[in-house]
Amino acid sequence: MLESVLDWGSRIVLTGSRPAQSQIRRFVTKFPFSLSRILTVLVVLCFGVVTAHANTDGVFTISVLKTGEIRVQAHLLTAGRSWSFRNAYAGILGIADRVEDFHATTDSQQDARAGKIATGEFRSELDAYEISYTVKLSEPGAANVSHVSWIVGDYGLLMLADLVPQDFTSATVRFELPPDWSVHGFNLAANDRSYYLPALEKAVFFVGRSLKSTTQNTEGMPVTMVVGGTWSFKDHDVHAAARRIMKKYYDLTGLRLVNGAFIMIAPLPVKVGATKWRAETRGSTVVLLIDPNAGFKNWIGQLSVIFTHELFHLWVPNWLRLKGDYDWFFEGFTLYTALQTALQLKLIDFQEYLDTLARVYDSYLSYSDDLSLIEASERRWTTSGSLVYDKGMLVAFLYDLKIRKESNGNTTLANRYRELFAGRVAANVDGNDAIIALLDSPPAMSGFAEGYVARSAKLELETILPAYGLSLDSSTGRSQLRIDRKLNAEQKQLLRSLGYRK
Repeated sequence: MLESVLDWGSRIVLTGSRPAQSQIRRFVTKFPFSLSRILTVLVVLCFGVVTAHANTDGVFTISVLKTGEIRVQAHLLTAGRSWSFRNAYAGILGIADRVEDFHATTDSQQDARAGKIATGEFRSELDAYEISYTVKLSEPGAANVSHVSWIVGDYGLLMLADLVPQDFTSATVRFELPPDWSVHGFNLAANDRSYYLPALEKAVFFVGRSLKSTTQNTEGMPVTMVVGGTWSFKDHDVHAAARRIMKKYYDLTGLRLVNGAFIMIAPLPVKVGATKWRAETRGSTVVLLIDPNAGFKNWIGQLSVIFTHELFHLWVPNWLRLKGDYDWFFEGFTLYTALQTALQLKLIDFQEYLDTLARVYDSYLSYSDDLSLIEASERRWTTSGSLVYDKGMLVAFLYDLKIRKESNGNTTLANRYRELFAGRVAANVDGNDAIIALLDSPPAMSGFAEGYVARSAKLELETILPAYGLSLDSSTGRSQLRIDRKLNAEQKQLLRSLGYRK
């Protein structure tokens, strides 16, 4: 009987495929399942396509309910007695409070007697091969709308990192959705509702009604965009803007992202204030949530500026394999790189470039700068994180000015990125040490990053910028960054290399 079940399962999943048959045989004979359990798992396998991925930790079925919650049922490939859900992320606490009605079942379909021992922590008395639970995805708040899962109205954002126990690093996931809903996410497998996820913590899915998806390539990188809602812009114009910026960052880094970009655009389900949008880049996915009533005068221009920052995160830090808290670089330096990119692509002019830096300096001055950038990165989610962004961006600006001046405009901060992605920095090393060493590697820049990043050096742009032909006036209560009227030849060359055209 077992032999016939094995053959039946193999034919269902991949008719005539010897690898599939052998994987099912290994899977079934490895675990002491009863015949009924074997039949159950084989059915799940044929839908989840787990036979193509022998390293999966389990098979999860996520049922999306229009009541604003999901029901999860998981078949585990290894028996377990403890499960832990993420309870904090990006300064947001209590995420695991949403997990309810947790049950665990043994191989013989008995109750494994699971109980909650703490927030997001569950234990069973017996070995369990199946777990099920509900996650209440109530309306999110302004602070967490782009960071955690939610379902509101006809749309939902599902981030597997807060829906699946942290004990699982990979899984096959199948979705059951309300009528007329669809699901979109990176790593689409055999059909539009089954995914193999080798890195669960990076997986993001967009579910909802009337979602539109398009994919085009730039420089060999696929760029997929999924849009929900009704907007004043044309989807193909936004897609073209995203591809243009992806090409720019390919040129900057020299690195082609094999996975490309998966961009999700959806209506904001809550009010978030004056910015009118929120974003999150995780893995190969960029989530952009926008207030449909934002009233942007130039939608494509506004979205392009947002993309200059968020799409660069696909390279920094998502492609990098560095350890530690180096947020000052992948947030602060990325902000400056995005600003430079916006200037080069003529999304902003040089005056807006200067005005943005002046506004950031005013924001920086509003905080007590008594921490190094490394210390500020370590405390980003327990204190105000603005110092990481503001000071990090200003240090990148000063670095770019200094290296351009020392090289007569022939070398820029961009050269360090090319070195970073050309293999100059090894994987799995401390990000702070590696990037400081990289930034300080040119003789003319020796000690610059060490002083501004590793030590708590206060920025005083009023005294630093005149050497570069710039002046900072704060007499009116709001800083103004200006070009000096009398520039020497060296200063003109430097500022023109930045984008100044007069």
